[in-house]
Amino acid sequence: MLRANAGANEVAILAYEARRPRGVAIVAGHGYSSSKQNLDSLCAFLASHGFAVFSVDFPGHKLGASGGRLNAIGDLLAAFGATVGLARERGADVVYALGHSMGAVTALCATAADAGIAGVVSIATGYGRPAALAALAGRGVVDLRSSYVDGLTLPEVATAWESLLPAALPRLAGRPSLFIAAENDGMVSVASVRELFDRAPEPKTFASIPGNHTNAAENARGAILTWLGERHARTAPLPAAESAR
Repeated sequence: MLRANAGANEVAILAYEARRPRGVAIVAGHGYSSSKQNLDSLCAFLASHGFAVFSVDFPGHKLGASGGRLNAIGDLLAAFGATVGLARERGADVVYALGHSMGAVTALCATAADAGIAGVVSIATGYGRPAALAALAGRGVVDLRSSYVDGLTLPEVATAWESLLPAALPRLAGRPSLFIAAENDGMVSVASVRELFDRAPEPKTFASIPGNHTNAAENARGAILTWLGERHARTAPLPAAESAR
């Protein structure tokens, strides 16, 4: 477990060592009320295929190891940026941003703010989230789990992000982005992810996968590996036993 200073908070970061490294690192951010554990399967999978991964616990999230408090969206960006900095300090020349749900919007905005990030993977987040969350909460369909977080509620987070996205998306131009929707996601519809994708600049890719909001990151493993592999192929073929996994 690593730790880094991120403004008002110190954050915990789990580093996954790449197997047969490709010289590429990924910084990963989890969703609201969750922790880096929710991304463990995906991060371990990507590391097993040659990508170093640095997965951060966002501040204020009680299931994680960072502690602190989520007072503003800037706390998310500071935590993500500190993790990118740590990846670079540990030798990463090529860094991608990746996130699930709240972590995906954080990854998108962090990439927009840092021209040195090579590209971004956005899992299970979309456009128009405040209205969708209000509708879900009004019908009593979901528990928004605000008690799991010290600080901002999920509607407050979504509203803040929605005001930043229009300015952030154009700054992704020229860097590849992957937008992933889960077909049975009751929190973020495929149409919402598609709208976010449509608003993003080229080059961009859209993928729809089986699953729901909770398991979207795990189920996205194949789509993400294919997308990364198209950009960072191994220099030599895998041994037969490993390639069969």
